Amino acid sequence: MPSEQAAKRLPQEALDAFLDGILAELEEPSDPAALNEIRAAFRKRVPFSKRSYAAAALILRAAGLSRSPSRNPAKDQGFAIGSRDAKRGPKAPRGDAPRDPRPDGPRPPRSEGPDEGRPPRPRFTGEATTLFCSMGKRQRLYPRILIDLAIDVAGLSPESLGDVRAFDNYSFVDVDPEKAQALISALDGYDFRGRKLSISLAKKKDEASES
Repeated sequence: MPSEQAAKRLPQEALDAFLDGILAELEEPSDPAALNEIRAAFRKRVPFSKRSYAAAALILRAAGLSRSPSRNPAKDQGFAIGSRDAKRGPKAPRGDAPRDPRPDGPRPPRSEGPDEGRPPRPRFTGEATTLFCSMGKRQRLYPRILIDLAIDVAGLSPESLGDVRAFDNYSFVDVDPEKAQALISALDGYDFRGRKLSISLAKKKDEASES
């Protein structure tokens, strides 16, 4: 059967590595605007019942295991879907800062998890106060950026910050209770990428359910 032949030509280890790479890209998209644009087009053009098969077909095409149509409109536009190097040029070595085409200066760090190549930062381990931030991954406010703002703008030490969690449109940061007000005063209303950041004490679950 064709599916069995494809499975033999695409080892499980290679498939797992490919999927791990996709999941890593989703955790920290290099171009969130383009990702959302393609996602919207995918949802518009591909019926819900066929989306998993469409994703599988894209993986096969990216691996070079399926036949491409005789005419590829994407290729005619100067790039090939699934080819990161063709679209963006040679990939910079890991650890090097990407070139920034924007005229308004370098972009903030984009890492949002434990930073590769950096020693683990010291963390506050006591009874922390949790603060709510009005931006998250979609606004490109990743944990590492929020930590840098707390250190550089609010003047906090790394030891005063605990866990930092970023979601799509909001974030939470655990902080030493004695430093919570200083962080709020420094970052509430802070201009981040042209938008005003709002930061305040996070509501507890019982308070949120009552409001």
